[in-house]
Amino acid sequence: MKVSVAYLESNLEFNIKMEADDRISPSEKYSINKKKFTFKLPAEFNFEQIHPDHLALVTLLVCQPFIGKRLECPKPVSRKFAEAANNRSRINIVNIDENLETWKPSSNSRPALAFSGGADSTAALSLLPADTAPIFLDRPLPTLKRTLYDKDAPHEACRHLTEIGYEVRMITTDLEYVRNPVGFPIDVANAAPAILLAESMEFDTIAFGTILESAYRIGHKKFLDYPHGTHFKYWGGLFSAAGLPFLQVVSGVSEVGTSIINSKTTIGSIAHSCMRGKWQNPCRNCWKCFRKLLLDSVINKEELSKLEIEKLFSIPEAKRFLSSFPIKHENVLTYITSNFPDGKSSHMDLFKKRVRGDNLDTEWMEKYYPPMFEVIPEKYKQGVLNKLNKYLSPMSDIEQEIVRGWNLESMLDDEYYKKLHDSFLSMIEQL
Repeated sequence: MKVSVAYLESNLEFNIKMEADDRISPSEKYSINKKKFTFKLPAEFNFEQIHPDHLALVTLLVCQPFIGKRLECPKPVSRKFAEAANNRSRINIVNIDENLETWKPSSNSRPALAFSGGADSTAALSLLPADTAPIFLDRPLPTLKRTLYDKDAPHEACRHLTEIGYEVRMITTDLEYVRNPVGFPIDVANAAPAILLAESMEFDTIAFGTILESAYRIGHKKFLDYPHGTHFKYWGGLFSAAGLPFLQVVSGVSEVGTSIINSKTTIGSIAHSCMRGKWQNPCRNCWKCFRKLLLDSVINKEELSKLEIEKLFSIPEAKRFLSSFPIKHENVLTYITSNFPDGKSSHMDLFKKRVRGDNLDTEWMEKYYPPMFEVIPEKYKQGVLNKLNKYLSPMSDIEQEIVRGWNLESMLDDEYYKKLHDSFLSMIEQL
């Protein structure tokens, strides 16, 4: 693959030229769609300030799944970055400038946050230094077909943060349309705008709202030691090689924990995980609304009526997710049900048994996993720790063992839970 760039009137355009060994359809789930993507950058932005390694990193974030064996980047990269990209990868960057020094941030540098407006990135912002710049990736909406995505809530969140003093940037980019179906080719591709602004806005790290469930795979089939996993080693290594290491401030905090943080902080009220509803008015008809409304009711001790519970279980998208075995972020559902009173709803009572809310300890999800600090740059460790301790307690040694021992395999093979799953699905299908 060969990727070139052009810059005109604040528009930075990446153009993709496919080669014989490139991959049009890396999997059955997605394929390449558009062969160009554009960023609308601030008027005062200076294209010449972008380091070649940063252009290359953005290229990989968007194009990596579709690249075959070789990549010609928009500009020759440093040897260090090329080696990081070629390590643990099928891809060989072919244009290297042996005299190019790696990018180094200034002494006045600060973090950027890949901000979505959701609960996890809002909680992350609460743990970061006050000068952190939230960078919102603003996806343009299609003009020729309908979309359920509504930008009202994240736009309002960005406006609110600006009003209270944060240096927010909302960068319009269509990078998600490179893939069909629309979405990030790589999960951390939402950092692309911040990478391009790193020099001009003096960033030295990029933070994410990556939580325990995503980093350490809690709630999925089996625990993954995130710092030693492929994702952190490759993508974390690439970001570090580009002078912008990961700042994973909520990687040891569960979805339960980020909700607790947001319930206690001054900016927590702006969090809005629903991608379809309006500001302060979620749609109440999607999977995230199902999970977040139940979780918030437990955390805030707000009792839901039997009718409200049945309405949540009748959400079509929720039914689809609940039909999976295991269910995505199943640990969060275990926590919710373990804190739900019995006898309130027959649907919830059966659901509690299915996700083991009736027999598993879940208090550890209200705390943070201390090994998370292994993936936090030294400069920011103490500050994050001080803020985190204001809102959550560290897990005990026994609770940390529960995290490391997370494994759903025996449950998935258990006939008792298989039958419970079938019974639960039969029940909600009648709603």
